[in-house]
Amino acid sequence: MHMLRTSLLSALLAILLSGSASADILATDTCDLCIMFGGTLKEDTYPEYDHIPEEMLPKNLTCAELADIFSSAFPDGSDKMCYDAVIEFHYECCEFETSTSQCEQAVHSSLLGDDSDYSVDVVPLPLNGKQFNVGVGMEYFALTSIDIVAGTAEIFMSIQMTWNDERLRWDPNEFGGCFNTLFRASLDLELTNIWVPPFDLLNRDASLDSRFGSVTALCFFQGLERFPFDKLRCQFFFFSTASNIPIKYNIPRNLTFLGTGEDASEDEIRRYQEFSIVPEKSGIEGNEDSSLLTCTFVFKRSSRFYVLKIIIPTILFTFLTFGSFLLDQRVGERLGFGVSILLVIVAQAILTSDTLPVTRERLWINVLTQGSQYFSILVVVESVFVAYLRYGKTEGSDEKETKTKNRNSSSIETEGNIEESESFLDDQNGNSNSVSGKNKWGPDSSNDKEGSLLSNKTAPQQITGTTEKSGDRDSYNDKEVSLLSKVKQIQWTAEKIRSLDRWCFVLFLCSYLLFIIVLFAALNIFD
Repeated sequence: MHMLRTSLLSALLAILLSGSASADILATDTCDLCIMFGGTLKEDTYPEYDHIPEEMLPKNLTCAELADIFSSAFPDGSDKMCYDAVIEFHYECCEFETSTSQCEQAVHSSLLGDDSDYSVDVVPLPLNGKQFNVGVGMEYFALTSIDIVAGTAEIFMSIQMTWNDERLRWDPNEFGGCFNTLFRASLDLELTNIWVPPFDLLNRDASLDSRFGSVTALCFFQGLERFPFDKLRCQFFFFSTASNIPIKYNIPRNLTFLGTGEDASEDEIRRYQEFSIVPEKSGIEGNEDSSLLTCTFVFKRSSRFYVLKIIIPTILFTFLTFGSFLLDQRVGERLGFGVSILLVIVAQAILTSDTLPVTRERLWINVLTQGSQYFSILVVVESVFVAYLRYGKTEGSDEKETKTKNRNSSSIETEGNIEESESFLDDQNGNSNSVSGKNKWGPDSSNDKEGSLLSNKTAPQQITGTTEKSGDRDSYNDKEVSLLSKVKQIQWTAEKIRSLDRWCFVLFLCSYLLFIIVLFAALNIFD
């Protein structure tokens, strides 16, 4: 077995090799515990095997009793189960002439020494073989980090690969009984001692050899539209970097997620994380020729923080702005109250934008914050409009009424003075206002009278023509009266302004409440 752990520059791979030499050893009549590896059985020794369930193997057995069980349970010494059982108790129940370190050193010198013809560049294809099979196993440990703005995800995971290399085999009887050893392995040809399948991450942000245990990939995140109730989906594409080598990767059925199931211990569960893996939606699959492996990881965000810090305050502050309608316009802080709350909502939107990428897709949280901002802006606009009606329109109409009253009173006083002066002159001269007979003013007085009469007759005609022209102009202006002019023509009293505030309060409150209900009901649309 060749065992490769991700991003390990100097990984030591445990290799369980079986070849022609070891096959000859295992081809015995019965399954023997020590003889097949050239050792002597330590009969009275009690090995430790607490990790094996008692229903599979009774507890507190000696090596001699274990040897009897194996020989009777596995009549054929070449059985793979016999080999697995033997190597479990090999070192505790068997005694050899040489130490394990001396045995493994001899194996390394024989297989990879100066006299060896082993090459790390040559694929160990079997005789007449057309493809090379590699078993792949993956274990997920934890999510290290997710950078949504940069579009990267870093996962701490392990990758195990198993393959058969016919060049790495030996007879344990010839080297002192050791049946496995460790070799240095790496994807870097300058660091490895044996051939390693060319296996790398296609959408990698950094090489697999950059850091132990962590894999950083460029992700095309899916599901961010529902932020902060989103489940992010990221895919890791593993492939063979050597296209000319016929390698088939035998993928596992499921990914192994450590510390996520119900059987996970308290020490294995990683707490205080923003994202958690969703095992039922994560998995691994391969293409037709199994040269590309796709690992799909789905992470669920912990939304409670964003609900308490962003969503609820934004909604409450927006409802609070509607309180401006309940304040009297004569209160000078009404406009400042609405503007202050609007600035708070804008500040929260700015803080939220730092955690989100700039994208053309519509995000749920952006719709909420922008809609709340628009409602708050309309509240401020209404306050400004009411202030104009209260102070600008009312004071202007009062000034016009005062000027009209003053003008009317002055004209009445002038007419009264003229009548008084005329009556005073008539009484003083002893003449009446009527004109009759000869006038003492002289012969030309009749001409003056006729001229005055003519002027009096023509004056009404001139006034009538002027009046007709002004009427046409007024009718033309009435056609161009805008909505704002009609609003200005309304006599805005204090009671009417208060009525407008009450209607706006009900309208804005119901509209925003409906907006929130529809937004939460349509949350699934943002998938």
